[in-house]
Amino acid sequence: MLARPFSVSHRAAWILSVAVAVLLLPTRPAVADEVERTMALVEIRTGEDANPLTADYLAAVLSGLQQEAHGDVMVVPMPKSAEKLRRDRDQVPGALTEERRRALEAARKQGIKFLDDANATDAIKALQIAEAKYRAAIAAPGAEDKLRKDYLDVLAQLATAHVIARDKDAAAEVFRTVVTAFGAKANVTDDNYRPDVVELFRKVAKESSAQPKGQVEVTSEPAGAHVLINGIDRGVTPATVADLAPGVYAIRLQAGPASSMLHRVKVVGGKKATLAVNVEYERHLLLDEARVGLGYADLDGAQKRVLADSVALGKELGVASVATVGVLDGTLYAWLVDVAQARIERTSNLKVPGIGTSPRAVAKVLNTLLGERKGADGNDSGDGEKSGAAWYKSVPGIVCGVGALAALGVGAAYASNFTVTEVHTQAEKDTAQTGRVIAGASLGAGALLAGAAVFFFWRESRGATPPAAQALEVLPPPQLGFAPVIFAATPSL
Repeated sequence: MLARPFSVSHRAAWILSVAVAVLLLPTRPAVADEVERTMALVEIRTGEDANPLTADYLAAVLSGLQQEAHGDVMVVPMPKSAEKLRRDRDQVPGALTEERRRALEAARKQGIKFLDDANATDAIKALQIAEAKYRAAIAAPGAEDKLRKDYLDVLAQLATAHVIARDKDAAAEVFRTVVTAFGAKANVTDDNYRPDVVELFRKVAKESSAQPKGQVEVTSEPAGAHVLINGIDRGVTPATVADLAPGVYAIRLQAGPASSMLHRVKVVGGKKATLAVNVEYERHLLLDEARVGLGYADLDGAQKRVLADSVALGKELGVASVATVGVLDGTLYAWLVDVAQARIERTSNLKVPGIGTSPRAVAKVLNTLLGERKGADGNDSGDGEKSGAAWYKSVPGIVCGVGALAALGVGAAYASNFTVTEVHTQAEKDTAQTGRVIAGASLGAGALLAGAAVFFFWRESRGATPPAAQALEVLPPPQLGFAPVIFAATPSL
């Protein structure tokens, strides 16, 4: 018999209702993320010195991000990242070269010159810069007594500048640092400094001795790191160091050959300060006034640690992702790390010439950071890592999916005509043949559209739609001038 599941009018109504229902479900507008994605861009290096091309590629990548001029990703300016990371700690030099010693001496003399010219404002600025440099230098291997004496002089000169500027509170705070670093009997005498400055120092030293002692609780990852306070070993973590005079202390942790950065911890009399340090992360962290980087002994070390260190760095900066870029062993590498998920989103690497920046390599890094479909060489960006894009937001995929469902619905409605075996009139024969044609065409079109929908959704999940990016305050800063700190031995008491 001829199959007639519905009348023509009922069949049309059923098909229309299915199509409308399908259209209403997947085409709901996607809700945009309310929190803007932030990204920190940092340098990566191996060995003692960075490849000179790394700074050039960083500048080119930043410029490329700026030219994209989208609005979905905010790149945090590197100087702002450096400022935040350096707020309570310093980079310890890997070695005190003669060039570094000359730079320290020049910074000290510059501040003293401003003092001699009675320019207290500029003297304070210059001496504060010199103080930070000396504070880090005396924690480096090879620091000798002369360097410590020069550091004491810088502190005393800085206090003198504050006294001249009529800010005795600031001068007293500097002298509290002198007491914690050099003791209450530090060599601040009338032979070298103004009488009123010496008098203030003696007053601060006396007050510090009379105040209740404070303490600091130090923990580390991994545990068992030596706690060095002003260069003296005070035990291993977890440790609580008591009997500390009020003031600011320079604390560094050392776990075997790995050294942390130099932390500044303020101790208040009668209270306990706390310090928690990730030694392995800080072992690889590189900082100066305008740059942030991660340094490793070799490429293998970089590949093993870049995820963990980038996550720690990103959490400190409060950014959603961290992008590390650098030329390692003649190859331009880039890693994009999702901080919250603690995973590498995408990576890329491309052999680059040693005579300048390659536009193709820059484009590939930009594709890695932005998640675009194709790199400059026409291949998918990265090394196959998923971008994490929302596949269901693909408009072509939605359209093809709706079309596929509608076509398959029509084909299903007419598919019963394929089973017709008995016809009695020419009209019935024509109706059955027409139904077969409609069913076949609809099912075929539905299958094709379904395949297209799967492709578009897959492509969206691979990062087909480029997330937008906008670089703010993009400034190509100078190249880092120091190496990762790796000490050969643990200082003893």
